[in-house]
Amino acid sequence: MTKYTINKVFEKALASNIWKIEVDPMQPLIAVETRDMDSTEATFQVFDLEGNCRMSPCQADGKEWTLDSIQDGHLILKRVGEHTPIQEGIQIIDSSQNKTVFTSYEFILLDVFYRKVHARHRSIASGETIAIDILTGQYSPSPDNKFEICPNKIQYPITYQTKPHFLASEEIEGPIWLSKCATHYLWCYHQANADGYSLILALSDLNRLLDRQVILSQMGKMIPQPYFQMDRQLFFMTFDKREIVSYLV
Repeated sequence: MTKYTINKVFEKALASNIWKIEVDPMQPLIAVETRDMDSTEATFQVFDLEGNCRMSPCQADGKEWTLDSIQDGHLILKRVGEHTPIQEGIQIIDSSQNKTVFTSYEFILLDVFYRKVHARHRSIASGETIAIDILTGQYSPSPDNKFEICPNKIQYPITYQTKPHFLASEEIEGPIWLSKCATHYLWCYHQANADGYSLILALSDLNRLLDRQVILSQMGKMIPQPYFQMDRQLFFMTFDKREIVSYLV
């Protein structure tokens, strides 16, 4: 009989707080934006799905830059500001070479499509927009381009109201989250203990528990959205927002 287990892939500690995580829909990569708590300036890094660093930390030129997405190994950043004279902007970075492909303070990012960024001029609220090629940085009028939706690989768990019979003896705090992996089911929940809270992940078929792991422990509070899933791999962020932990199920 095949034994189904939950196995840790990597645990990655970061120097400052995780602000945002984006998944590449075309390459097995994740992009992470962290923010220094004092300066609030952003730093961007890229990791593969085994936790190996694929782009050394790249500090933003100003705290107004933030990560929008990553596609085919290219980071897409946008610059936003609530107060003038901060200018909007778009920047595209090839993470494989840590090389800037495109930078502009004239355009505002509207949306990201398959291999293209849809943008408009910052001084023109309506009218012609442009399409920026993510790989080359070249741009052309939108009517000359076909915008296609990029596939989404990310799955988020849903809350489940009824405790399954094989978890009847578990003391559960808060909601139970449920997602599916092939023909099996993933159950995620918190337990309270003397050291705070632990986050538990359980793997089951329709009738029985196959494996159970404590994913995070000694947490001061519960996590409102515990993980996101890509096929059989799950990604958790610790409650202090300083580590990413990944498991394969």
